[in-house]
Amino acid sequence: MTEERDLHPLEEKLLVYLDENGKSSDVEIVEKSNLPDEGSYRRAAEWLLSRELVREISRDEEEFVELAPLGIKNREAGATPELAMLREVERGARSLQEIQKNTAFDTGRWGSAFGSLIKNGHLKKDSDGIHLTCEPENTVFRKIWDLVYEPLAGGIELKIAQLPEDVVSLIYDRSPKRGKSRAEFSVNVLVTRMLNITEEGRIALRAAKENITIGAITPKVLAEGSWRSANFRRYQLDIPPSQIHTGRLHPYRQFLDTVRKRFIALGFTEMRGSLAENEFWNNDALFMPQFHPARDIHDVYYLSDGIKVPHPDRELTERVAEAHENGGNTGSRGWGYSFSRERSLQAILRSQGTALSARTLASNPAIPGKYFGIARCFRYDQVDSTHLPDFFQVEGIVLGEQINLRHLLGLLRLFAEEIAGASDYKFLPGYFPFTEPSVEMHIFHPVLGWVEGGGAGLFRPEVCLPLGIDVPVIAWGLGLDRMAMLAMGLEDIRDLITPDLSKLRRIMVQPDRLLLGKGD
Repeated sequence: MTEERDLHPLEEKLLVYLDENGKSSDVEIVEKSNLPDEGSYRRAAEWLLSRELVREISRDEEEFVELAPLGIKNREAGATPELAMLREVERGARSLQEIQKNTAFDTGRWGSAFGSLIKNGHLKKDSDGIHLTCEPENTVFRKIWDLVYEPLAGGIELKIAQLPEDVVSLIYDRSPKRGKSRAEFSVNVLVTRMLNITEEGRIALRAAKENITIGAITPKVLAEGSWRSANFRRYQLDIPPSQIHTGRLHPYRQFLDTVRKRFIALGFTEMRGSLAENEFWNNDALFMPQFHPARDIHDVYYLSDGIKVPHPDRELTERVAEAHENGGNTGSRGWGYSFSRERSLQAILRSQGTALSARTLASNPAIPGKYFGIARCFRYDQVDSTHLPDFFQVEGIVLGEQINLRHLLGLLRLFAEEIAGASDYKFLPGYFPFTEPSVEMHIFHPVLGWVEGGGAGLFRPEVCLPLGIDVPVIAWGLGLDRMAMLAMGLEDIRDLITPDLSKLRRIMVQPDRLLLGKGD
């Protein structure tokens, strides 16, 4: 027998219905009982189930698919970006830039579609451009249009169980539980329960009918004097009260501000720069050859034609060009290709915070000196629990006559412990075109395991000398998003930017207790 408690009017109505009609489904109760609406029914049912005054006889679950915001846009456009891209390539398009001139979808959605088609093996890219590997009509993207989009457009209720396995897999991939405003599909679960009253429920119902209970004292109750012979409904003090939400900073904003304050307290000077950058500072000044794979559309977002970012002076450009072509005065052989000055003007979204370091080194920095920047960067990437297409890096450099790899490893240990709060971390050899030696820092997440925290190393002479620096420079670019996950106790990187206010309110951040080290 459960603890004694008065019945709420909603509970009493549900018990009356079940007592008179026996076991019933959710739908039957909502339609035929005296309960005012479905929400009232579900509240009463949960209360009674928790007190064992009713029991669940059976439960059936069915999944239904609906179009989410991106899916609705696809339906209005008459095709998904993947299906439209396959048709463009079939008509002769050979580059993503050519396809992106079609304004049916924005450049970001064309880029995502390209990545999906490459991943699924429907497209391949070689020196001649983009090519089909199969007929567009034989792909899963055609099937999903025929079997999902068209039935839903016709108002048909579509059950997941009715669809082929490959279509279902794609639907699940594109119906994330987070970031629903950017989802293509929404999968909803319809749960149908059969409930019945228990013997304890009948006893509670009889007791409620025999005793008049008053929940609130009204003028009528006072005037009639009915309060004299009535029982008053008990207050249940253990029911959580309604939450009061006051305004506060976004949890991730608090984390970023705390990191910034810590670097400033350590004597670092902050570097700042534009989100829009040119290839010179983002790549060329860092000795990344113009044929490097990272310059492909897979990794870099190019801005519209005609957008230019101010170019460095001609003398600096020529020194960097010579370092690429033949090594210039760096003692290197360079990359051995013809450097394109025109390509250096191409405007892109900054793909790495190291662009800030390149600009700082070319601006006559203090020697010795130490600099940091919190940079928002952009790269095409498949979104998952540890990857986002735009992310924050904490970038930094320290330069001086006596600087070496041991100083760098010491700083990385400090960052792992005091920024991420990591108790387990390790350093592995790495490769980056602009550092030698290079190292990768990995931190251990209690749920996700080992995740890459970022890269670091000593800038090569081919980077420093053309920029006018002839002393050792240690540099690092660490993924702040992943470090924030560990410091804030999160298991999914998407929770940092979720639009779900209820989830954000549950993230507890105490700025004065962040970055204490060792996970405290």
